[in-house]
This record gives sequence, structure tokens and C-alpha cells, in this order.
Amino acid sequence: MRTTARQLAHDRPPRDRDKMGYDFHGGRVQAQISRRVRDAQRRLDELTRQQVRRPPAPLRFAARLTGDRHRDGLAVSLRQVRVPGRLRVDQLDLPAAGRLLVTGRNGAGKSTLLHVLAGRLVPPAGTVTHRRGLRVGLLAQDVSFPEPGRSARQIYDTAVPGARVPLVELGLLPPRDLDQPVGELSTGQRRRLALAVLVGQAPDLLLLDEPTNHISLALAEELEQALRTAPGAVVVASHDRWLRRRWAGPRLPVTGDHRAGPR
Repeated sequence: MRTTARQLAHDRPPRDRDKMGYDFHGGRVQAQISRRVRDAQRRLDELTRQQVRRPPAPLRFAARLTGDRHRDGLAVSLRQVRVPGRLRVDQLDLPAAGRLLVTGRNGAGKSTLLHVLAGRLVPPAGTVTHRRGLRVGLLAQDVSFPEPGRSARQIYDTAVPGARVPLVELGLLPPRDLDQPVGELSTGQRRRLALAVLVGQAPDLLLLDEPTNHISLALAEELEQALRTAPGAVVVASHDRWLRRRWAGPRLPVTGDHRAGPR
């Protein structure tokens, strides 16, 4: 009985042999817990990498009307405009909320007309009258940025301060390209960045030269829908059959130095 009592005593310190047993089993439990924690963390990291990214919101122009901006009157008027060998327009009146599709073969003067409307090209003959305070945005076919070392994100944030929609959410550039210097981006990437800036700025007069080049059909559909609700006047020059089929507004066929007028 004395031997049994000693073996069952709760207040005695463990013998060395008992300590080794305790340490062995306790260490094994701790190792199992640590392994499970590591496995759970690895699984969480894997799920995080493989999670489906939230799709970007559909393209929408920022509807901001400030100062004397309004949807009445004319945005721009052309009278007897002549650019020898490139363009001839006798009369063109574009309402402040008007829509116009410019069509014609390559070299017919579509880009020339957009540059005249933007004020970047002064025609040697004729008059171009813009509404006072008109803000004009042009998406040209050849896009360049004055600071090629700056990233796409920096350029967008500077051009659209306090943007309601960050560049990444527009879906025009993949996240991996947002912090690349714009000088290292392709022609298509630079055009999509320029388009993103125009979407954020929502100018009074929006001029788009072949806007569906270098974008997917899904983005082209979003752009076509967004143009319907853009807050100002919109002029699109395009030979894209898909876009021309969907266009419901007025059209202006241009044929170079020959007479052109809206239909």
C-alpha cells in the first residue's frame, strides 16, 4: 500500500523519466499545431492568389457640368473650311450635346477634321468657332506623353485629380501595367491610357479618332454605350464596321478635298 500511495501522490515532483515523457508528448503536440498553422496559411495564400478578381465597372464618363457649361447652343461651328489636298467642309454646326460619326476611307481627311475641331490645326481658309470656355479632349491615333518616365497611374492621377473611379477600376489597363513608365508601354496601351484620362475628365467636346483600335470587343461595347451618355458633344471618326452599324446619330462622310456635309 505504501508503494501504491507514493505512485499516486499528486504533489510529488516528476522523476527524470517522467519529465522526458512530458517533454516528448508536449513537443509533439506543439509541432502538430505549428504544422497545421503553416498548412492553413499556405492554403490561405493559395486561395488569395487564385481568387477571381472583381470585374471592373462599366466605362462611364464623369458627368460634370461647371461654369457656363450647358447642353444648349453650339459647341463648335465650321464655315468654308479648306485644308488643301486634305479636307473641305462648307458648313458644320455641332450642338453642345450633339453626336457625329465621321466616315470615309483612309486618307480621306477624318483625322484632319478632328484636329481642326480640336484647334490643333488652323485651316488656311475658313472659320472655326468654339463656344466660350469649351474644354476639348482629343484621342489621336498617335499618342505620346511629355514625361515618358512617369507611370500610367501617376499620369492618370495628375490629369484627373480626385477621380471618382481609379485607373485600375476602368479595366482599360491591366494592374501589372499601371506602374510601368509610359515610355515602355505599347501604342495600344498608351491609347487606352489616353482614353482613360478622357473618360475621367469628360470634356465638353470629345473627339475620338478610331477609338475601337487596340481594345477588346467587350470594351468597345462598353465605350459605345458610354458615349451615349457622355455629358458633352461627341465626334467619332471611324471605319470600324461594327461601330458604324450601331451608330444611330448623324454622320458626316468626308472625301478629302471634295465637298463634305452631314447626313
